[in-house]
Amino acid sequence: MSADSQKPSRSTRRKSARTDDETHSAKRASRNERQAAYQREYRATLAKARIPSRDDVAAVAFHWFITLCLEKNDDEGLRKIRWEVVRRLVELGFDREGAEFRVDDLMMRYKDGWTFQRKPHLGRDRHEEDAD
Repeated sequence: MSADSQKPSRSTRRKSARTDDETHSAKRASRNERQAAYQREYRATLAKARIPSRDDVAAVAFHWFITLCLEKNDDEGLRKIRWEVVRRLVELGFDREGAEFRVDDLMMRYKDGWTFQRKPHLGRDRHEEDAD
């Protein structure tokens, strides 16, 4: 028997490649579904325990820092914060103009007195619950 007669035909190789791609795709979809379920459960656990997310902490810290500079009329500090935040967002791959727009928008909202709203999914304040 020759070596050529032992090779799978071209059509068999194509079918095999498609099957491998489909298997890989199915495995990826299954892994993505498990990850999404884990993330939903994890976020629900955090919310139930009232543990802030990384984004919650970052938003509060940014608000605090900007309003602190505003209270002190620290225009140089605001300029430096703006420049550094925009620079880092661009470094992460965001559009410079879009980053400038978002940072400027937040800074103007904070200057106009905007503050955070209560998160309804957190329910009543624990201090209120303790008083009951």
